Amino acid sequence: MSFPTGVELHSGKIRITFMYRGTRCREVLKGWVVTSANIKKAGNLRALIVSEIQIGEFDYALRFPESKAVKKFTTVRVAHTWGELAELWANTKEEDVSKNTMSRITNQLKTLERVIGRGTPITDITHSDIMNYRKELLRGNTFYAEGNKRNKTGRSVNTVNDYISLACQILRYAHRSKFIKDKPFEYVPKLHKDRTKPDPLFRDEYAAMMLAIKGQDRNMWQFAINSGLRHGELAALTWDDIDLVAGKVHIKRNLTRLGDFVPPKTKAGDRIITLLTPALDAIRSQHAITGHLPETEIIQNFREYGKTEVQHHRFVFLPAVRSDQPGSYFSPSSISGRWKVAIKKSGIRSRNPYQSRHTFACWALSAGANPSFIASQLGHEDAEMVYRVYSAWIKEFDGEQIDMLNEKFGFAPIVPPKVM
Repeated sequence: MSFPTGVELHSGKIRITFMYRGTRCREVLKGWVVTSANIKKAGNLRALIVSEIQIGEFDYALRFPESKAVKKFTTVRVAHTWGELAELWANTKEEDVSKNTMSRITNQLKTLERVIGRGTPITDITHSDIMNYRKELLRGNTFYAEGNKRNKTGRSVNTVNDYISLACQILRYAHRSKFIKDKPFEYVPKLHKDRTKPDPLFRDEYAAMMLAIKGQDRNMWQFAINSGLRHGELAALTWDDIDLVAGKVHIKRNLTRLGDFVPPKTKAGDRIITLLTPALDAIRSQHAITGHLPETEIIQNFREYGKTEVQHHRFVFLPAVRSDQPGSYFSPSSISGRWKVAIKKSGIRSRNPYQSRHTFACWALSAGANPSFIASQLGHEDAEMVYRVYSAWIKEFDGEQIDMLNEKFGFAPIVPPKVM
């Protein structure tokens, strides 16, 4: 009797052999009588298993539920419902992201659980379901506590896209982990969102602000608007980071909304910037106010998971600086509060606090600065982000660009056409 590849008799029973995850596996086909027909069928079954292994669809527990080898190849924890899957995914993600990011993800997962349902079997989630989740998030009510003024109907396009992106990421993890066979996360389009144009201060508005405020507030916003720092970077700025002689600042620290000192938002964010004259003047003026004050002890978190260090720094901007006992440092939300005070005192049109950063970029672009230089000052990897964020705003200066080019090219001699 001839045997197909990988089929043999063992103790009078039909047994198949195959390689799975680098291990040679042998499984007896229980209840199969030894006949030529069954031996041929065993060869076909073995070929099917090899094919499933090659395309990544082999499920050991499904093929051989009573085999002792199942424990060897099956994850200790298996997710069956959305709630189980979200918890399992979050546990694996915790080491990869910052504490601040993990806090945001946790809040997003709470909302997704309300929309999808904690007990919903993940094998039942279809592409159509995801599209319905998107619709409910876009048009349905928010889930803040009853009586919270932030409760409203509907969410922004960006917020909904973030939620659906997270849901698809988790379902993609479920597919890679063999918890589901289908791919409901594929071909889920993002909702279209028109990019919001930056809304920088005009020169006269900036002048009005500088005239309306004084002391530390004036130094803070003169520095921020002329340097482009993120508000978390501004709050975490210390005198150790600044070279007043060279006019340079090493941005190497950020303060999150949770109160954690962490590296800048991206690796490109760890940068040395060259200060423009107004920013340098402001920081020199601020040194007389806080440069002599005591150091504060902080815990610096690093990108490597769990790595921290106790540090002592003298912060540049301090709350209650005029009092006998100034605060240790501003929080990012307190920085935003000082912006609102400055706006109110100056009487100019209200804007989001982040416009202080946009103002620096827009003024630099309108002055003809190289976008790559602007990107490095802002802490972006390259100029692509500058073009993407400020492209709509830049178009308003097309006319000025034509005038500039005509002026620059005006020196070219005019050659009369050649007479043939």
